[in-house]
Amino acid sequence: MVVNYCGLEVSDTSTNPSPETDGVSRLPVEPAAEPSAPSGEVAEVLATLEQLPIAQRGSDLKYHRDDWPHWVDADRDCQNTRAEVLISESAGPVSFTPNADGEECRVTGGQWRGPWSGELFTDAGDIDIDHHVPLGHAHESGGWDWDRERKRAYANDLDHPASLQVTDKSLNRTKGKQPPDQWRPDAPAGWCRYAADWIAVKAKWQLTVTQWEVAALREMLDTCDDGSSWGLSGGREP
Repeated sequence: MVVNYCGLEVSDTSTNPSPETDGVSRLPVEPAAEPSAPSGEVAEVLATLEQLPIAQRGSDLKYHRDDWPHWVDADRDCQNTRAEVLISESAGPVSFTPNADGEECRVTGGQWRGPWSGELFTDAGDIDIDHHVPLGHAHESGGWDWDRERKRAYANDLDHPASLQVTDKSLNRTKGKQPPDQWRPDAPAGWCRYAADWIAVKAKWQLTVTQWEVAALREMLDTCDDGSSWGLSGGREP
């Protein structure tokens, strides 16, 4: 499948980690092709990065997660944002636990690949929906000044496939709210995709970046032309 962000068209790929035996429901990790990024497309992403406003992170206003309501059921079909992402990013049919009215609202099973580990999960309870640019970081990058409705829209953004991604729980908790100059996927094969997604979200929501953040993103984008694989960035089309 081809995904287009900021002018980049890439195929979904994954890394191939060692099998785990911790009781988490997983399917075997499959090797993937390793396409390289045409320099013209990388140039478009770099141009977008250059347009992001540079500012120090931080705010006098303390971050409160409750100020960013999620997960919501925007279309009132009983499936909230988390469920919508699980359904759209599953590689196969999903299973549900019906509510008292028999409606299929809560997703319990499917097939989801961890974008930075390459592992394929079958139990929805084993994965998180990651805000690629975390809520706490968005707050410190200009989101502190948003009203509650804009914060709600950001926290439940289904319009851009980079915004919300199915992610391994452990990696998501380790990442926390850290930007790319403080945390990035262990495997350099995922850096290009991770950086491109980060820049796309920041550009859409007009969030600021720091000089250290820009330097880290440039370093990660330097891997785009070396033939390394691109990290999986979700199954939803923009």
